[in-house]
Amino acid sequence: MMTSGRQEGQGVRLAGMRTVLLPDDPRFPTALRVIPRPPKRLYVLGDPEALTEGLAVVGARKATPYGIGAAKRFARLAAQRGIAVISGGARGCDAAAHEAALSEGAPTVAFLGGGCDVPYPREHAGLFERISLSGGAVVSEHAWDAPALPQQFRTRNRLIAGLARATLIVEAGLPSGTFSTADEALAAGRDVLVVPGAINSASSKGANRLLVQGAFPVVDDESFSDVLFSVFGCLKMQ
Repeated sequence: MMTSGRQEGQGVRLAGMRTVLLPDDPRFPTALRVIPRPPKRLYVLGDPEALTEGLAVVGARKATPYGIGAAKRFARLAAQRGIAVISGGARGCDAAAHEAALSEGAPTVAFLGGGCDVPYPREHAGLFERISLSGGAVVSEHAWDAPALPQQFRTRNRLIAGLARATLIVEAGLPSGTFSTADEALAAGRDVLVVPGAINSASSKGANRLLVQGAFPVVDDESFSDVLFSVFGCLKMQ
């Protein structure tokens, strides 16, 4: 069923096909069945087939130009190789990653902390509609009109990390939700990649700490291409 975007109460009814996936549905992502605390259902706005294992690209909401640039750069390179870009739809690095995938005509998946009809941040409603109408998906484990509560953003991070074969951290402070996504990726047995930041930058303290703990450093396009080959296999440019 296709719907047009319109205001409804405190929410925004976004355009796109709507599907509720239960774990016994063959379209329910296998990767999310086996993570710690698997979701009981997924509310999907857009194409359920977009829920394939891809690359999570996440970073600071109060991102620096460096973080925004890194998110765009590496999300675009992944999208050009046919890899789905997964993120959380937040301000800053997340939105930059989604936009980069869309600019390449590639599907992207945004996991929300609240229901899909209560988009947060609200100003990203247009971004979420473009994702849902261009072959991607906006997803939540909460009902369509569920409010976005603060604690739900950290719990949704396990879904971002769980659907991704690898998670790329482009900028993260300490503490931060981005850092918690890396923890969830490790808990799910996924690879964690990190773009190093300046040692005197507060927004890179978490990212640099992950490197000390053994995350894979992404220092240029070549190192990124190497790890994509290792994680996703032989991929050709689109």
